[in-house]
Amino acid sequence: MTPPILDEIRRVRHAMSDEIQHDPQRIVEYFSAIQRKLADRVINLADQGPLGRTKPSPDSSPQTNPEIGSSPSLR
Repeated sequence: MTPPILDEIRRVRHAMSDEIQHDPQRIVEYFSAIQRKLADRVINLADQGPLGRTKPSPDSSPQTNPEIGSSPSLR
């Protein structure tokens, strides 16, 4: 059984595609226009580290604690 939210997402996607006659180029143009319009609300994930944390600057080094050694890295 499909969750109702997935049915709704598929219905909306199909309606949007139907409006532009299922033309792949027009679909790309449509979503590119939306992305430009909402650019101030887009998060650049390339600037994010593990768990959504901001990556450290290149000149920062890992912190060490003399009592426990180097910090383990997240995987």
